[in-house]
Amino acid sequence: MKLALLTFFLLIFFNTGFVQTKKSGNLVVITLDGLRWQELFGGADSLLTFDTSAIYSTSFVQKKYWAATAEERRKKLMPFMWGTIAINGLIAGNRMYGNKVNNANPYWFSYPGYNEIFTGYPDNGVNSNDKIPNPNENVLEHLNKKAAFKGKVAAFGSWDVYSYILNEKRSGFVVNDGFRDLQGKLTDKQVYYNKIQHELPDLFHGSERLDFATFSIGFEYMKVNKPRIIYFGFGDTDEFAHGGLYDFYMDAANNTDQWLQSIWNFIESTPGYAGNTTMIITTDHGRGAAAEGKWKSHGEKTLNSNEIWFAAIGPSISPKGELKTEAQYYQGQIAATIAQILGERFNPVAHKPLESLDLLSK
Repeated sequence: MKLALLTFFLLIFFNTGFVQTKKSGNLVVITLDGLRWQELFGGADSLLTFDTSAIYSTSFVQKKYWAATAEERRKKLMPFMWGTIAINGLIAGNRMYGNKVNNANPYWFSYPGYNEIFTGYPDNGVNSNDKIPNPNENVLEHLNKKAAFKGKVAAFGSWDVYSYILNEKRSGFVVNDGFRDLQGKLTDKQVYYNKIQHELPDLFHGSERLDFATFSIGFEYMKVNKPRIIYFGFGDTDEFAHGGLYDFYMDAANNTDQWLQSIWNFIESTPGYAGNTTMIITTDHGRGAAAEGKWKSHGEKTLNSNEIWFAAIGPSISPKGELKTEAQYYQGQIAATIAQILGERFNPVAHKPLESLDLLSK
């Protein structure tokens, strides 16, 4: 009788959600600005790959990224995403299966999207891309206040607005964005990467460096300083899409996939990180449809550009692969999930954030 009662109460305990999510000691967050879910899940878009009026090289896209099926095309575009994360982690947002991820904010462009990712809620007061220090506390700032993470948080972004989005002066952790040199005691490689960012083409007229520079500076910082939390904000996908350069847009996504692999390989081969680090990948907003000629644009006036996606891999993530069940998730759920993965809670005083994602390993 006693054994039966014990079994009964254990079943109640485990089936009512009281088992704690498996924690990670470290976290990497990566965003690909404006990468459409259509390319992530379907690879090269046929309308854009074979557009006879295109200003970009369709022959290049066809040769490098085209294949007969969506599954083949997406693997050509992002082989690490589909060869590793889709097997050992999860990917959400394939609307072909009714699995939806959306902006909760009504604006569907960058600053409001990044605010939602890191603060956990849409704020109608954050409604421009202007360089205004974010009044909202972000989850990285919140964690940096804790003794376990103090001085072990860093962010690297291509766009020169990240320092405002994350409110660098108030937050107190390392933020390196735009064309700013990394400061402090540096290795020879770090000095070199500071220098090379100024020698690369300034394609976006001073507001944004190429992602190669952001990756190089941020990845070397990760190797040298071993932060517990690091964020990479990449922007080439959005800039090349705005320019109508589908070939460059596809290459930018492919390059970032290679950097994801490099970061993950480093994590898995480095004591302290190996088996103890979760990686989250997402985007700030979607884009319009190719069929309507709107793929270059986004924002509240561009239909469906609030359709996004996210992916994750690591010990805190249930290895569910590509999610094919009908569901609705929101960008704002990521902030609480970041805290939960690290064994913390994030409940800003001024706002109630969206609940964390129910996709984590138990």
